[in-house]
Amino acid sequence: MSAGHDDESHGQLKLWVGEPAIADVLHRLIDLVDRQPMAQRERPPQLRLKADKTPVFFDTSKTPDREFAWSLLEAIADRGWIELRPPKRRPANMAPFDAEPRIVLTFAGEFVIRKALGRPVNGKSERDLWREALGRLRLPEERLSGFLHQPVKVAGRSAVNVSERLALLLDLDPSLYLREASATAFWGISKLLDARREAVIHLLDDPEAFPEKPVLINVHVPGPAWEGLLFIENETTYHSAVRGRLPDVDPDRLAVVWISGFMGAAKRLRSAEGASMHASLASHPRGLERLARAWMDPSCQMQTWFFGDLDFAAMDILHALRKIFTGTRAWEPGYRVLLDRARRGEGHTADEDVHKGEQQAGISETGCPFADTQLLPFLRRSGCFVDQEAYVT
Repeated sequence: MSAGHDDESHGQLKLWVGEPAIADVLHRLIDLVDRQPMAQRERPPQLRLKADKTPVFFDTSKTPDREFAWSLLEAIADRGWIELRPPKRRPANMAPFDAEPRIVLTFAGEFVIRKALGRPVNGKSERDLWREALGRLRLPEERLSGFLHQPVKVAGRSAVNVSERLALLLDLDPSLYLREASATAFWGISKLLDARREAVIHLLDDPEAFPEKPVLINVHVPGPAWEGLLFIENETTYHSAVRGRLPDVDPDRLAVVWISGFMGAAKRLRSAEGASMHASLASHPRGLERLARAWMDPSCQMQTWFFGDLDFAAMDILHALRKIFTGTRAWEPGYRVLLDRARRGEGHTADEDVHKGEQQAGISETGCPFADTQLLPFLRRSGCFVDQEAYVT
């Protein structure tokens, strides 16, 4: 069921609990959970639909149409929030609600039913509920350590429901990428575990399980005898470089590189398992072979430059890049053009670009002399930024 359908169903449940018979049945189920939480039960709470257990359902003054009330219970069951369990034998001419069926509250149902009824869990925080839910998994605490203090939250899903899906990871193929495992276990949500791989490794007790997808490295190597690499921040500018539209880029000297999602994947950038290199169709075979061999050898020193936006976020990238490719410098031909535009008033503030915002925190230094003596002082003094795409215009 999609998120939109979830919202619609939850809204319908709020309407259905306006029926006295439905509200009475659901309140009684929640009363049972309040007396003994789900996490402490061997079996989920249940009650029989009969006059002495659910009197409102059988009170004709409050429930004049029991068939309609029963249809609402069936609709709630269809969504997985309760189960309706009929007796093994029922006379053919007897209505299903007169046969004293059992109504069972599901783990997934507790959260949404509480929400619809306005019945919060008595005195328990989200963290308490999460720890109780993890306790149901019956796994050693050290394997759950990465999740104990940081609940995995999915809107509209209870802690028990989410923890059950967490347990599904134990049965998946560990060679799946992390996002594939997340989508398989958590209702198609692929990014839920993005910052939790260490916790997942502890859960499975397998350091190789669910690797992160390789970093996508795009390269254009126009000649066989390249002398250095130019890292480009933005994809559009990379494509312009491939087409030969960047002034001052000598195709005989420079190969150009664009890395998708660099900041989140820097540590894996020069490993065969963590990186996937893709070359432009116009790349020279021998030059590409030289680059691939040098790239995958961290001990191999290469001349490297970086060209990105004239802003603090790009300076962060330069700083991180220098930790992997020692000696990387800001590419002066491109940055001098951007500086000149900014000084002429052809720049913008962070407030004027909705895509920048909080990214512009301001790094103290990059380690590159040109960036630290020219670019950063200008950015701090002026608060004026220019995107690198302006270089080719």
